[in-house]
Amino acid sequence: MSDPGEAEGQLLIRSRAALLDALDALEEHRDSLIVIGAQAIYLRTVGAPVALAELTRDSDLAVDPRRLRENPRIEDAMQAAGFSMDRGSGQPGSWISRAGIPLDLMVPELLAGKSNSNARGARIAPHHKSAMRRARGLEAVIVDNDVMEIAALEPADTRRHEVAVAGLAALLVAKIHKLAERSAIPRRLVDKDAHDVYRILIHTETAILARTVRRLLHEQVCAAVVSDSLNQLGQLFADGPRALESRLAGRAEEGVGEPDMPCKHRFSRQTFFGRSKLRHLRNDAAKMFAPSPPSHQRVVIRPEIHRRH
Repeated sequence: MSDPGEAEGQLLIRSRAALLDALDALEEHRDSLIVIGAQAIYLRTVGAPVALAELTRDSDLAVDPRRLRENPRIEDAMQAAGFSMDRGSGQPGSWISRAGIPLDLMVPELLAGKSNSNARGARIAPHHKSAMRRARGLEAVIVDNDVMEIAALEPADTRRHEVAVAGLAALLVAKIHKLAERSAIPRRLVDKDAHDVYRILIHTETAILARTVRRLLHEQVCAAVVSDSLNQLGQLFADGPRALESRLAGRAEEGVGEPDMPCKHRFSRQTFFGRSKLRHLRNDAAKMFAPSPPSHQRVVIRPEIHRRH
């Protein structure tokens, strides 16, 4: 019988390869691309003290249309590289690699061009309206990003690309918007999405994250989205011990390392998670609302505070 961990590792390798395939295909548009989603979170949180392994089956790229060239057309470049539109998803901007790995191309809604309220495709002429998807919540990645080197995870694949990767504050904003949208439809809730927020918060000193968020609140392109995310963060994570997404984040680690553990003991593990790790998550979320103290009163929260279990 195959090892589930090995299969998950292969999936991560394949999704990274698909990301590199897309970067190859869109080389002429490299300056407009920003890596977002789980791949960006993992690149930014190497060594985070969490029990849940890195795992994603897809890749996501944000496109800054202000830097996007007219040629080659996005749809032509992607198809030439072996990608095809994911017709089954019904979503513009959804692509499938030759290996069957999903990849999404998304444009922050504020920059996605004029359209009617029901349109999902980004209107960035002369590129096809189905090549990219408009998405609210990504506006902050246009501001909060810097260049990182991304390498293949398969030893035989020697590719390395330098490309902009969204910063953790922008990734937190985007993830919170995604969770808030899905919270209204329980069947769309995914425990791992909530755990990604926990991964960001436990890896990063709250003071550093809060400073970046405050800076984003002064950027016209993303101020409204960031303000919304702070309100949503409080509702989803910081409102008491039974906050919805805090419970989902805890559930994501149930039985990790002990898949045969009886159900009642897995529940005990989740309860422990709620009493310790999630206390830090809720405290971090609450601190995001606090005004910046005078410089002589500022206290830096050390990483080891977050890592106590």
